[in-house]
Amino acid sequence: MQRRSFMATAAALASSAAFAQDAAKPASYRAVVMRIPVIVPPTIDAVDATRQKNAQAMVDAIESTMKGNGPKPRLIVFPVLQLTSARRAVSGTPMSMVAVDLISTPLNKSVFAPVVEACRRHNCYVATSTQEKVPQLPGKHFHTGFIMGPEGLVLRSPKSQALSAPEVSYLRDMADEYKKIFGPDSILPVVQTPIGKLGCYVEGEAEVLEVSRLLASKGAEVIAHTSMESDDTPWLALKQAIGFQCHVYLVTAATSRIYMPKSPEGEWTGGSSTIIGPSGKVLAQIGGKDEGFAAAEIDLAAIAEAKKKYGRNTVPAWNLYRDLYKG
Repeated sequence: MQRRSFMATAAALASSAAFAQDAAKPASYRAVVMRIPVIVPPTIDAVDATRQKNAQAMVDAIESTMKGNGPKPRLIVFPVLQLTSARRAVSGTPMSMVAVDLISTPLNKSVFAPVVEACRRHNCYVATSTQEKVPQLPGKHFHTGFIMGPEGLVLRSPKSQALSAPEVSYLRDMADEYKKIFGPDSILPVVQTPIGKLGCYVEGEAEVLEVSRLLASKGAEVIAHTSMESDDTPWLALKQAIGFQCHVYLVTAATSRIYMPKSPEGEWTGGSSTIIGPSGKVLAQIGGKDEGFAAAEIDLAAIAEAKKKYGRNTVPAWNLYRDLYKG
């Protein structure tokens, strides 16, 4: 009898805790995807100064989304390498010189300090990517998508397999070693936050459906996709399929143009920054030669509605596919 009473009390407490956690989540909130340029350092000597300019540009972009009388965004996704910049070959800068230690150096004491301060000022979360060095894996460098917020580093997710620049290491080549160091859920992690369960990945990871499926199976409600897009990939179709098949919000930011030493007007890139809903609809988009940001409402309740409506066809029967994958 005592055990039954204890179990009933424990169940009631667990239910109450779960309700409290759900109640703490906003019913809906605004998300923003940036479509902005990035500066490439013209020489090795200009790396630090260029990163400072890029950091200030990120802060200015965040501030621009907060203007007006409407709701202030809680999630802002930037394109890849928005602060540390891409195209290192232009200045001859080695990976070791630009790579950031996200693990042992607090973000508010690193090159990202101005952005973290903006997160605290506005109580928002910001996603982008960086070249990363990991103290536990000397000589290895990653292209890592990560999310920062008022509390600092929230989530880091190095590329697992998608093609990247030379000197970038892939988790596919060291999965066991990586998990031994950082834990069984360290590859493509999902984190609970005040704005829902978030995942993050970089560029071409979106081309592999299993990556999005994995995040969704871990409970991800919103995937921050920090990217740079080319016109030779059907990006919009892929992103809509991810939203529909995985019933998640996919929040993608893509670089507009890259300022190079010999291109004062910037080298334009393809694609668009988009927000896709859990039924596959495009909720916001900005692309072409438009720059700025696009915004949409994230309503976490819509995820359950999409699963109820489409789940019969889109949610995998894992008991079937698990054995077929082994074949």
